[in-house]
Amino acid sequence: MVFREKNLILTLAVTLTVLLVLIALCTRFVAIPWTVDGDSMSPTLRSGDRVLVDLWSYRNRAPVVGEPVLLRGPGSVLMVKRVSAGNPPPGYLHVLGDNPGNSVDSRRFGPVPRQAVRGRVFFRYWPLSDAGPIR
Repeated sequence: MVFREKNLILTLAVTLTVLLVLIALCTRFVAIPWTVDGDSMSPTLRSGDRVLVDLWSYRNRAPVVGEPVLLRGPGSVLMVKRVSAGNPPPGYLHVLGDNPGNSVDSRRFGPVPRQAVRGRVFFRYWPLSDAGPIR
C-alpha cells in the first residue's frame, strides 16, 4: 500500500512538472497574455482587458490590414494598435487605434518598423462577459 501511494505521488509530481514546463514554453514561444492599458482601442478593447498575443503569426507572413497587433512603439512602450491602410515605406506599417480621439498612433509617430510587431492580438479572455476572438 505504501509503495502504491509513493508511486501515485511520484506520477503526480512528474505530470505537474511536465505541465508547468509546457505552459512556460507556450507562454514564451507560442502565445503570451497581455493586459490592455488605455482606451485607444475602444470599443474593441478597453483598458484592463486581458488578451492573448500569438507570437507565431508573423514569422512567415506580414501583418494584414485590419489585424490588431501588439507592437513596440516610441520609447519601447508596448501597445495594441490595428494595422491600417496607408502608404508606408517598405518594411514599415501604418497603425491606428480604434478610438481616434484617444489614440497615439502612426498619425503622431509615423510608420513603425515591421520588426516592432511582437504578435497578433487574437483572443480576449477577461472580462469573461466579453471573452472571445478579437476582430
